[in-house]
Amino acid sequence: MITFLESVLEDFDGWRTTPGQCVFVLPSKRAGFFLKNLLAHKTEETSFAPRILSIESFVEEISELRYATSTRLMFDLYAAYIEEGLDKESFYEFSRWGPMLLQDFNEIDRYLVDAVKFFDYLGSLQEIRHWTPEGTSTPLIDKQIKFWKSLLPIYTRFRDRLAEEGLGYQGQIYREATTKLRAYLENNGSFHYVFAGFNALNKSEEFIIHEILKHGKADIFWDADSYFLENPVHDAGYFLRTHFNSWEFLKTNPPKGVGRFFDADKTIQITGLPKNIAQAKYAGGLIGDILEKEEKALDKTALILGDETLLNPILHSLPESLKGVNITMGYPLKDSSLAHLFSVLFQIFREKGQKGISTKKILILFSNPFLQEWFLKLRFTHSVATGRMVRENKPYLNAEDLEKLGLPLALRKLLSVHPYPDPGAIISRFIALLETLESLYLNSQDSVSVEFLRHFILLFNQLSELHQTYPFLTDIPSFFMLYEQLLEEDTLDFEGKPLEGLQIMGMLESRCLDFETVIITSVNEGVLPAGKSNNSFIPFEVKREFDLPTYKEKDAVYTYHFYRLLQRAKNIYICYNTEPDVLNGGEPSRFIYQLRNDSITSKSIQNNLAAPESGIAPSPSEIIQKSPSLLALFALKASKGFSPTSLSRYIKDPLEFYRKNVLSIRDTLELEETIAANTFGNVIHETLEILYRPYLGEILEPYHVAEMKKQASEALREAFEKHYLKGSQLRGKNLIALKVMAKYLELFLQLELKRIVSQEVCILGVEKELIRELPDIPGCPGPVYIKGTVDRIETVDGELRIIDYKTGLVEPSNLRIADWESLSEDPGKSRAFQVLCYAWLLQEEMPIPASQFRAGVFSFKRFGTGFQWFGFKTAHNKQDEMITPEVLMQFEGVLQSLVAELFNPEIPLMPPENP
Repeated sequence: MITFLESVLEDFDGWRTTPGQCVFVLPSKRAGFFLKNLLAHKTEETSFAPRILSIESFVEEISELRYATSTRLMFDLYAAYIEEGLDKESFYEFSRWGPMLLQDFNEIDRYLVDAVKFFDYLGSLQEIRHWTPEGTSTPLIDKQIKFWKSLLPIYTRFRDRLAEEGLGYQGQIYREATTKLRAYLENNGSFHYVFAGFNALNKSEEFIIHEILKHGKADIFWDADSYFLENPVHDAGYFLRTHFNSWEFLKTNPPKGVGRFFDADKTIQITGLPKNIAQAKYAGGLIGDILEKEEKALDKTALILGDETLLNPILHSLPESLKGVNITMGYPLKDSSLAHLFSVLFQIFREKGQKGISTKKILILFSNPFLQEWFLKLRFTHSVATGRMVRENKPYLNAEDLEKLGLPLALRKLLSVHPYPDPGAIISRFIALLETLESLYLNSQDSVSVEFLRHFILLFNQLSELHQTYPFLTDIPSFFMLYEQLLEEDTLDFEGKPLEGLQIMGMLESRCLDFETVIITSVNEGVLPAGKSNNSFIPFEVKREFDLPTYKEKDAVYTYHFYRLLQRAKNIYICYNTEPDVLNGGEPSRFIYQLRNDSITSKSIQNNLAAPESGIAPSPSEIIQKSPSLLALFALKASKGFSPTSLSRYIKDPLEFYRKNVLSIRDTLELEETIAANTFGNVIHETLEILYRPYLGEILEPYHVAEMKKQASEALREAFEKHYLKGSQLRGKNLIALKVMAKYLELFLQLELKRIVSQEVCILGVEKELIRELPDIPGCPGPVYIKGTVDRIETVDGELRIIDYKTGLVEPSNLRIADWESLSEDPGKSRAFQVLCYAWLLQEEMPIPASQFRAGVFSFKRFGTGFQWFGFKTAHNKQDEMITPEVLMQFEGVLQSLVAELFNPEIPLMPPENP
């Protein structure tokens, strides 16, 4: 395969005869690097190399201006905006729309639009749009029209500020180059210019290239295929057809570089995959296949990222045996853990006020890997402080809290600043932290981490200089916006042999380069092409009026790049996302449909759909045999007492019982920003205990309930403080949760009042702890106890009742059984099992009168149902709710069988059959 750049060198011999007088101008620096390598391989003797420039560098040289950084452009544009005397916005507010205005200025200049005429037209259009027959207006309309009328002065001031220092934005530099081109050519008349690989040119580039071509000492080579050029509706040839028909030079000089490559034999595989990670894994698998067949073939392979955010998952999906990879875009600093560290720190100071520092942010901060070396030096065990913060559950921390947590002084100084801190002070602290970390990682010889740290030191030094230079940078949000902008532009460049091995690049970096094997990801509508976007103040009709590019022209740019990649390629792999997405959709790109319907490519296409294997990955069956030591541990637990909850857990999942109740492995404590369901239940239980305990042994009277209503708010606050708040201020969702609990209590006490009016209710116990020995357990070397805490014991008109409060939903069917075996086999009957456990436990403490005993639950999510009682289904499907000694004897047999199974060494602990 002869690449485009090779064909240019074959057709143009001047680089051999007079290399010192040749200047190659290409679309990108990357293409220039490949051209320089070709020149080195084709040169037979030592000579000076021709100059190789990107189009942007070439235009910059002509204009005699230098490109200003994007940050500098934003500051100078804001200064011009302020000088114009409009209603002042903060820099942070301006930064949300300023880049769009800058982009419009850029486009106006690149396309050589008459600025005075353009802005006058735009201002008049806005006046017409807001015109009314009555001539009425509003302050908001007046403000908008004033803004549109001020765009020309802002534009002029902005350009003048930059030009005074020899700087400019891209459009300004391009426009300036058109005015200085004649002088440039007079001073450089001996050079021969070669333009290669161009497609979509703005008016400035067209003017410059065309004038140089007409000047006589220049050539232009088009990387084009006649298949697209000859098709009048194919967007891949849209710009080239326009140039060929309109350029005076091309009317007398046939275009060079045009060939017929697209209809050569190709293999095209189009594969739909769900989401980005699947695409990354699939692309990695393709690279592995190529590597296994012929490693050298990777030198002619390119992986093109339609969506460049795929770089990270792609890097993690490449085969380990791959020796070299060349990445044009560098590793984005914004994806590093150090970037996440400072994003959290910025958020801490941005959100910090009189209420203190967010505990959640501190927890995230402690987990950052870059701080671990520092913590070791400070002898700070952050896991201890983390555990304490989670247990105390304070959503915000003040300076005193940080000291109590045992945070070292250096860490407290970093975090303990004024509630509304000065950005300069924060930046100074960040730089000091980075320098400390740099010295630590230098000692540990972690070169990658040191490189990241040095990039961030430079970044924050730049922020510090900006703070000193521009007095309007006074707030944290503005600094955070600048931090993110600078971070977005910075990358950690990869090192390697850029001309060997697999090439990973974005679509624009592929210009002028050709590969035998091409893998393209994210070929979805909205990505390739990018589709319609309205990132401009300029209305569509105004763009058409002044011949500015719209989404139509931008789509044609993507079309050319896509098809140009396919021209000389032999093996083509195209991936697209099949899953619907809110922003990008799940629709394959129009390019895919065009390939499928093209008379040439349709014969070579293989359409595939692929997806990762679904379901849970097979794992070895977890079966735990009951060794003598494990049975001894069971016996130890039995001597202290099994709770109804633990036995219910054993019925549901023996392995979970083993982890939580035998090995005592608890769930990881987490900070509750909003109250958790179990904490919600604990607060309700605690409040009811506080309210009812004073009336133990008494028959409830209406005035008792009235007194409880008065005390309910204070009791609820006390319980909430104990189980959740722990001294913190109540706000947001937690305040709503408190109101919900207060309403629950109000409804419960109203229900209680109705009961005691018509029934005699006597409270015998609240939160009563019970324990009883379970006899006759074979295989157990010691006693077995069952223990539990009964929420409420009462009599109603002489009938004894046990009540278990539930803040979750309980259905009546959960308390009904048809046979005794279901209690130990069906996890859905856990509520019935628990209330029978409490009844059995109570039998030891007080005699149970026959047919005068009930046990059940009160579900706070089913107030309308009221109390729900355990029931045994009898003949004719009737429910017997009374618990008698016979019932408890039957249940004791269930308990004995269940615990005997637990101690049976022949029955291992294993997962449930139907989890």
